Amino acid sequence: MMLKHWIKTIVVAASLLSATAAFAFTEGKDYKAMSKPMPVAVPGKAEVIEFFWYGCPHCFAIEPYVDAWAEKLPKDVNFRRVHVMWDGRNDMEGHAKIFLALQGMGLDAKYQQAVMKAVQTDRIELRNEAKLLEWVKKQGIDVAKFKANYNGFSTQMQLKNLTKITQDYQVDGVPMFVVNGKWVTSPAMVGAEDATITKMVDELIAKDRKAPKKK
Repeated sequence: MMLKHWIKTIVVAASLLSATAAFAFTEGKDYKAMSKPMPVAVPGKAEVIEFFWYGCPHCFAIEPYVDAWAEKLPKDVNFRRVHVMWDGRNDMEGHAKIFLALQGMGLDAKYQQAVMKAVQTDRIELRNEAKLLEWVKKQGIDVAKFKANYNGFSTQMQLKNLTKITQDYQVDGVPMFVVNGKWVTSPAMVGAEDATITKMVDELIAKDRKAPKKK
């Protein structure tokens, strides 16, 4: 009985050691602290922001993993996507307007991968409004509502806000994830374009939850 007990103990210890090694992330390598912490959008909730661009192949590669992760998030985690708008990059404006139009209709998450597929796999020039509206119709989206959102004054104002957010968060590449306005990570940092990035994000959420709260 004693031998069996020791064997079981060794097996459990080995499993724990293996799990720890598999998900051991290093600050400065796999993630880093924000130079200037940012406030969260919903106080009392953990926040995760994914900065992306519809034309980014690395964003497209991780989206299936991010979508699967997002579906299982606890209620106290607020996950949101932000389409980057780098100042001077006019080629991004058309894509950002698509994101804002879909967001205004509450459809941005549903069509995240579909837009990326259209842009990157099907090579549809969605920055051309005529081709965009044709694609929108094929998706079964209300074209009139989409067009109103796409060309609306609110979207133009929000484009400026996307530029400001991109600057405020010092986004220098995508995809990039920010956890609770304090921690930054990315597939480039963790060295993988798979579920490793969501494990990293989960660890940063847990890390922040364990941190002493300011009184």
